[in-house]
Amino acid sequence: MSAADIHHQITEAYGTEVMSDSRVRKWVRKFKDGRTNVHDEERLDLASVIIYDLMQAIETKIVRTGDSRITTLSLEFPDVSRLVVYKIVTEDLNFKKLCSLGGYPDYSKEHRKEVFHFIGLFDSLRGRRV
Repeated sequence: MSAADIHHQITEAYGTEVMSDSRVRKWVRKFKDGRTNVHDEERLDLASVIIYDLMQAIETKIVRTGDSRITTLSLEFPDVSRLVVYKIVTEDLNFKKLCSLGGYPDYSKEHRKEVFHFIGLFDSLRGRRV
């Protein structure tokens, strides 16, 4: 049976929005080449390895510079989208924005020192150098 005949039968049974003609041709080729089932083949998930490496690189950059701003990190990792950087920082690494110290005039220098001192203590308790 040809790929065109199979596609015709599929569209008659399920409608035109189910599978394209090119997708049917692709599957027919796979079965002619020896494939015996329609289930996905097991494969090494390289994406998770790459994301893990990227996560470690971003965390290292944040710890070394103390800067977890998405804009800054996006400039450091130009091949990675801002959304991916954002998700890694906020969801995977669970970094949260403490406050925008430079953006509000009512924060005194003493207050800033206290906040940064607290961050330094927190990092030293986690075994990180500031």
